[in-house]
Amino acid sequence: MVKVYPDRAWPAFLRVLGDLSAVIWSVGWGVLGWLIYKTVMGLEVIADGIASTGKTFNDWIDSFRHAIPGGIPYLTQFLLDTANALQRYSGDPLVSAGHNIHDAIFKLAIVLALLVAVPPILLVLLPYGTWRWRDMHEIGAALAFVRIASVTGRADQARAVLAFRAVTTLSFRQLMSASSDPVGDLAERRYERLASAMLKRAGLDPGRLAPSDLPELPPPRRR
Repeated sequence: MVKVYPDRAWPAFLRVLGDLSAVIWSVGWGVLGWLIYKTVMGLEVIADGIASTGKTFNDWIDSFRHAIPGGIPYLTQFLLDTANALQRYSGDPLVSAGHNIHDAIFKLAIVLALLVAVPPILLVLLPYGTWRWRDMHEIGAALAFVRIASVTGRADQARAVLAFRAVTTLSFRQLMSASSDPVGDLAERRYERLASAMLKRAGLDPGRLAPSDLPELPPPRRR
C-alpha cells in the first residue's frame, strides 16, 4: 500500500513543499537547458549560409553549363570540364560543409543542454525521489497495519506493538515528550500515549486506531 501524504497537516505540508520545490527545480533547469539548446541552434544560420552559398555557386555553374555552345570541337568539352571542376571544388564542398556544420551544431546543442540540465536535476531528484518513495511506502505500510488491527478487533494488541516500537525507535527527546514514564507505561500496560507518538511518527492520525475499551491507568506517583 502507498500513501502519498501523511494525515497530519504540518508533515503533509512539508512534503507538499518538498515535492513542489523538486518540481520547480527540475523545470527550472529544464528550461535553462532548452534556452541553451535554442541559443546554440541559433548558430545554424551560419551553416545554412555556407550551404546556401555553395548552392548559389552550383546554380551559376549550371547556368554557365547550359550557356556553353555545343558542337565546337575541344572548346565545348573544355568548358564542360571547367564547369564540372568548379562545381567539384567550390559549390559541392560548400554545400557539404554547410550540412556537416549544421549537424555538428545540432549535436553540440543537445550535448550542452543535457550537460547543463541533467546533472542538477538528477542531483536532487535521485535522493529526494528515493526518500519520498520509501516514505510513501512506509506510511502506507503503517496505514495497512492500523486498518488490519481495527478490522480484526486487535486494536489493543496493535497498540502494545506500537508502544514497544516507540520505546525502541523514538529518540529520547521524542520518547519523553510522549510520556513522562515510558518504562512505567510499558510495565503497567498503558500503551495509549506511546502508541499515539509512534503513529504520529509514522505520519498517521492516532484516531485511525480504534480507542481502547479499557481505561488507561494513571501514571504512578513519584515519591
